[in-house]
Amino acid sequence: MIGRRTLIFYALLVLLCPAFALEATWTPNEADSVDQGGDGGPLPVSLAQRKQLLELESAIVQSQDPQATLSHVAQQNGMSPQDLAGMLNRNRKELEETGQLEQMQTELDAAIMQGQGAGGGRSMSATLPRRIIGLVSSILVAIMKTAAVQISKKPKQSTILACLLFATVLVSYNAPRNGIVVFPPFSSGHTTIVQPPNDYLQNYFVSKWTSANGWENSLPAQSKVAAKKKGSKSKKQPLFGVGMTSSLEIDTANAEEDVTVESTRNEDGYSLVASAYKLIPTSDSDDEDDLEQEYMEESVKSIFLERKFSEFIPGSSQSLKFRSFLVAAEGSDEEDDVVEGALMVMKMLGDFGRYGIEPMCFSYELEEEEEDDPMTHCVAYHTLKGGHFDGEVKFALEQTEEGIVVSVTLAIPQGGRAPPERLAKAMVSSMTESIVESSRIRTKQTLSRRSQSQLYRARASGSATLKRHLRYEQEKSQEEMAKDRKRKWKRNNPDAGRYRPTGCRGPSGSGPVHGF
Repeated sequence: MIGRRTLIFYALLVLLCPAFALEATWTPNEADSVDQGGDGGPLPVSLAQRKQLLELESAIVQSQDPQATLSHVAQQNGMSPQDLAGMLNRNRKELEETGQLEQMQTELDAAIMQGQGAGGGRSMSATLPRRIIGLVSSILVAIMKTAAVQISKKPKQSTILACLLFATVLVSYNAPRNGIVVFPPFSSGHTTIVQPPNDYLQNYFVSKWTSANGWENSLPAQSKVAAKKKGSKSKKQPLFGVGMTSSLEIDTANAEEDVTVESTRNEDGYSLVASAYKLIPTSDSDDEDDLEQEYMEESVKSIFLERKFSEFIPGSSQSLKFRSFLVAAEGSDEEDDVVEGALMVMKMLGDFGRYGIEPMCFSYELEEEEEDDPMTHCVAYHTLKGGHFDGEVKFALEQTEEGIVVSVTLAIPQGGRAPPERLAKAMVSSMTESIVESSRIRTKQTLSRRSQSQLYRARASGSATLKRHLRYEQEKSQEEMAKDRKRKWKRNNPDAGRYRPTGCRGPSGSGPVHGF
């Protein structure tokens, strides 16, 4: 009997338990309130709701007035702005702690971009700058994060990579501006990695004049060296100094149409003398050939006057450049008072086998052109400090019976820095070839212009003659037709000699029947 009663009691207890559970109520903890210093209470466990909170935070932040938007959203949900801000911040913090924030943020950004792209052409065009800025900023942030991670993991490799990146940016900036200058103590003279532009050369040359109040000669101190001559005693001759190549004679009697290069070392007070000369042959005695020879002489003289010594350097790439400049003289207000200088840029002349810049100054110019004497013209430049060798370069042309001989000479005195002999030969031979080639091209251009002018004049003269002839024939035929018409009219009209139209009808038998 007792067992039956116990069983009924437990059955009633099981049936009454759900009723008690349904009557249970939940009371929020007042300590969770933000006003009481809490964090706002527990957050929803659903990831979808967490994502909605993150979307709400993003929408509030990206709005034009975030504070007003926050207050409006909080009022719509029956919350204070402080409670809503705390909930959003705590949601982000918890997602970041669990590692889900980055994934949700990426999905949210993709959804926002997709929604903006589907908003029409007008909205797309309006937000295109922002989209570009956002894309660039995101790329930069990603690069910075990756760089920070790599630097923390591999500091040595990261440092080397950063140095290479900096060097690449520096090279790309300086290469088109100055050719990447190599400064002392890494260079003994002015050296550039790549060929420097013409604007930089001119600015460098003028700044060299203005900064030092003039140019400083790099030649050794003037001295005298004994020079022996046949049939006479040795006497002192000035060799060193500005204009030393005026007394230096180069034997060009064996000049040929191919360039001839010669060099001597340690002779007559010169540590190195390199010369190159080439013959421009004279044509036959025909009128056209004489005219071509005259144009050739004018072309060579114009090249020397314009200092165009490196227009057509042989080779696929221009490895040598010679430019002449005029700088106003110091302390002079006159425009005509100028000083002439030049710059020579040559590959392999600088340090490390790169481009070397050699500043020069005008030394002298000799020109002789008389009816009986052959034509001669010489121009010389001496080196200045800041270059790679100390000497003087002489450009000369001489008219002989065979033709015109063009020569270039480099003289290095004792005590001066000398370039390698192979480089000196290449320098003088290249400029000699350039002068000859420039002369030929200018002569061809002059002859071409002359032939075109003659052809045009002949065509114009022939056209004018033809027009005059046609006009004469036309007038002649018109006169013959008029005479013939008059003759026929007189023959067929008996009243041709006395008829005059009066315009009124006359009496019968005294004239024409009808007046005109």
